Amino acid sequence: MYNAPRVIYVDVDGTLRKGDGVDPAVAAWCKEKHAAGFELVLWSSAGEAHALKWAEAAGIRPMFSHVLSKPGVILDDKCWQWTIYTRALASIDDDYPASPE
Repeated sequence: MYNAPRVIYVDVDGTLRKGDGVDPAVAAWCKEKHAAGFELVLWSSAGEAHALKWAEAAGIRPMFSHVLSKPGVILDDKCWQWTIYTRALASIDDDYPASPE
């Protein structure tokens, strides 16, 4: 059995950023998950600088181990098969463990 890493990738536009501002519920959720021991990574298809700007605007930059652009190309022997081991959440209301197991 594959033990999925306890790493949560958080998107910027439409997730951490809603409209012209930070979604406070998502920022609070990130704080909760970080405190529970999850590693957080912030990423955006708009690039690293854009993601960094919103991490700082939310006041939660130190919680992210990495702030980066979403990939344009992935080189992986599994191609997209690695995604069978990941779970996508459409919102913070989706069920997800409170802490790493």
